[in-house]
Amino acid sequence: MFIDDMDGIAYTYGNEIHVSATLIEGISGDDKTGFDGVLYHEMAHVWQWFGNGQAKAELIEGIADYVRLKAGYIPSHWVQPGQGDRWDQGYDVTARFLEYCNGLRDGFLAELNKKMRDGYNDGYFVDLLGKTVDQLWAEYKA
Repeated sequence: MFIDDMDGIAYTYGNEIHVSATLIEGISGDDKTGFDGVLYHEMAHVWQWFGNGQAKAELIEGIADYVRLKAGYIPSHWVQPGQGDRWDQGYDVTARFLEYCNGLRDGFLAELNKKMRDGYNDGYFVDLLGKTVDQLWAEYKA
């Protein structure tokens, strides 16, 4: 892990996690939940597949936030389940949607990540859940 003076909170490049010095300086007392959540998110990027460059950044970020969600590091500003405008809105919105999908088939996200090793297309949702991503989003929103 590298601590940098930078704009933003953190980013991952390959297997290197770079964290903002300002974020580190802002940790007080036992309030480490935000920092731990950032680390879970960034560690997910180290281990996840990116669809060989074909997956949308919003999906990649949503998967990383899903890992944070499942670890229990949910910031108060995140959307609630069912909120959001598009499944691929990214971050917390996409994480909540992926949680819904994983609830339909336990292990869905692990299988999606495995498929993303060599490429990506929205048809992976049909392959794994039998419905288009738009159908799943409509059901999630209902």
